[in-house]
Amino acid sequence: MPGLDGYEVIKKLPGENRPYVIAVTGYGQPADRARTRAAGFDDHLVKPVKPDRLLNILAAIPCRKTSERGSV
Repeated sequence: MPGLDGYEVIKKLPGENRPYVIAVTGYGQPADRARTRAAGFDDHLVKPVKPDRLLNILAAIPCRKTSERGSV
């Protein structure tokens, strides 16, 4: 992403009706997790991602309403 990193992209998302966003990174120290949380990520996964962990997160994502499509 020329000019922007993932942290900047997430910070620019509108707060209302934004997608559920998961950071997938090679970094997993407490400071790394704090940085993704501060940027607005909803969850933080460290590579390699275990499929069961990802599926559990996806299954638990709360539905967010959108103005155009109703409940998602």
